[in-house]
Amino acid sequence: MALKYWFNFTDVEGISHRVEISDVNFTGSSTQTFGTCSLEYSETKDTLEPIRGSGLRIDLEAGSTLTFSDLYSEEERTFSVVYKRDNQILFNGWLSPEGIFESLVTDKWFVSLDCTDGLGFLNNLSYVEDSTGLPFTGKQRLLDVVVNCLKRTRTPQNILTSVKIYYDGLNQSINTFQNVYFNADRFIKDDNNKTRMNCEEVLKSVLEPFGAVITSHKGEWLIYKPNSLFDSSSQIFFQYNSLGVALSPTSRTIDFAFALGSQIDNYYPHHVNANQYKTVKSSIGAFRINYKYGLVASLLANQYLDINSGALTGYTVLNSNGVTLGSERGFTIIKDPSTPFNVLETDGDTVDVSTELTLTIVHRTDSIEVTSARVSLQLNDNGTIYYNNGGDWIVGTGNKTFRSSSLDTTSVIKTSPTPVAGVVKVIVLTNNVFVPPGEPQPINDQEVEYISINLEPTEQNLIEGENHTFQRTLKPSSKIKDTKKVLNGDNPADIYVGTVYKADQTTPTSLWTRQGAQEAKSLLQIMGEERMKMYSKPLQVYRGDVYGYFSYLSIVTINGLTGRFMPTTYNYDAATNITSLELIEVLNTDILSDIDYQVTLDYGNVVEPTIKG
Repeated sequence: MALKYWFNFTDVEGISHRVEISDVNFTGSSTQTFGTCSLEYSETKDTLEPIRGSGLRIDLEAGSTLTFSDLYSEEERTFSVVYKRDNQILFNGWLSPEGIFESLVTDKWFVSLDCTDGLGFLNNLSYVEDSTGLPFTGKQRLLDVVVNCLKRTRTPQNILTSVKIYYDGLNQSINTFQNVYFNADRFIKDDNNKTRMNCEEVLKSVLEPFGAVITSHKGEWLIYKPNSLFDSSSQIFFQYNSLGVALSPTSRTIDFAFALGSQIDNYYPHHVNANQYKTVKSSIGAFRINYKYGLVASLLANQYLDINSGALTGYTVLNSNGVTLGSERGFTIIKDPSTPFNVLETDGDTVDVSTELTLTIVHRTDSIEVTSARVSLQLNDNGTIYYNNGGDWIVGTGNKTFRSSSLDTTSVIKTSPTPVAGVVKVIVLTNNVFVPPGEPQPINDQEVEYISINLEPTEQNLIEGENHTFQRTLKPSSKIKDTKKVLNGDNPADIYVGTVYKADQTTPTSLWTRQGAQEAKSLLQIMGEERMKMYSKPLQVYRGDVYGYFSYLSIVTINGLTGRFMPTTYNYDAATNITSLELIEVLNTDILSDIDYQVTLDYGNVVEPTIKG
């Protein structure tokens, strides 16, 4: 990456500005040009919209000797762009190849370039490992999910988080983002093709339950809760580099307070252009969260029996004399020499009572077609329960056998409902040998090769999710906010990929509290109540121009108006030093006592809530 073009300019206040355009493929000397720029953020009508992308509009003076045609690239991230005001980075991102405009009718003209901080690219980028393109597996920290998404922007900025909500037992002096885990299988679409979600979908899915927002702020990624800014414009952020490694110091306080008024009252920045006005946005009377559980692709950690460093991940070897591991995947089991014995045991996974399971194994034998695979399906509940050949869960022992052939053989068990909740495991035993009447006993040991073992809930018998419905009992408004679909939440069962886990990666979360609050509620209850409280009364909306720069991420007080405000639209013209914006009122999150909260099961027929009575 080398600097290719740059320009400086001074605004009407005498403050210096600098824009630098670098090229990943450039090796020559840089060229000074002339231009101006404006900084903007994507418009939002919702203060809790989780992704707030920023952009830079550059106007470059061009002519016959300098046309900037070399900036027209099919690659999205060929040209990086940095904008500084008074030596402070305000924008860091990439030139967008489709955002170029130029005149064709004059000897000198301006070429207009649109740039993005990279968040706008995420909706076209699958959630996979950035350098290899391989999908993620297993449990992932919330912080790591964020890092993996932001890596795909290729905008290497520090990451700051301030989301003060904690599950029960979590020390409130540490960062929740380092201690909450999600299932990577949750980030696969519920379609027949098992399509990977894009990074925008993934980032939204992990931030929304916390009421969190991400935006680029002065050359850093900031993640915060908008409603936390009402009580205090000063927030403590945990600091990490772009790879998620903690910085020193580990935290930093940022104050977002900003006061706006008229020039005659000695405010700076101040109102300008006489275009200021105020409107009102309605409160809401009801709101619903639709939490989709999502089915686990497999209750087993290693469905395709991958061998890593000579070990079979997700399995415990009970008798090494009965098994031979493959070089990369799979294993073979010998025949039963006398009496059957257990060879391998999978890690356990928790299922609820009345869960129907489907066990699918793929296996084969290279010998005569008389060898059978043999497995046990075990459910522990202060004892041991097995699934037997008769199709029943029994206390004691039991196993199932499947004939193998020289070709890949797929064998399936669909169980009856589990009689209790418990930890379910698959045990692989030594093989059985069937000898048809009149045929001799095989001389050599018969081996069965296992290709895959999958255990999953039987889909048609599962509930799809939950509806969390919130309604103002005093009925101040008949307006109903659109149902919000979320993909992650509290769930006691491991059979769902939408389950959130504590730091041990095995214990599902259940109860949460916000810092300073005396509460023990589900994560989605807090999410819904916060949204209702932020729209608990008609909201003031301010529109107009401001002379002078102030940060997009500000909590604003306006002289002559009560309340605090946050920007929902923002455009700063650096040359004129004018910021055009819309601000919406931010309400206190702890002022309502009339929220009726109900949880109902989702059987696939989600409807919008209505106001009762």
